[in-house]
Amino acid sequence: MALSFATDIRPLFRAGDVACMKHAGIALDEAAWMCVPANAALVYGAVSTGKMPPDAPWAAAKVAIFKQWMDAGCPA
Repeated sequence: MALSFATDIRPLFRAGDVACMKHAGIALDEAAWMCVPANAALVYGAVSTGKMPPDAPWAAAKVAIFKQWMDAGCPA
């Protein structure tokens, strides 16, 4: 199954996550920003260690989908 930012990754982020991180210059809702491998790796580091989102860590399945998308080259 081919993953894409629009259908598989963007929906993982809640409106509050997007708004909070936008203040830090991290555009969770923008494919142009998120599909840059270095940016995706930055976000992956935070979600895979439970640092983001701050209220509760992502389930392992969500982290795995993000990793699979990154391994596929961060397709839009």
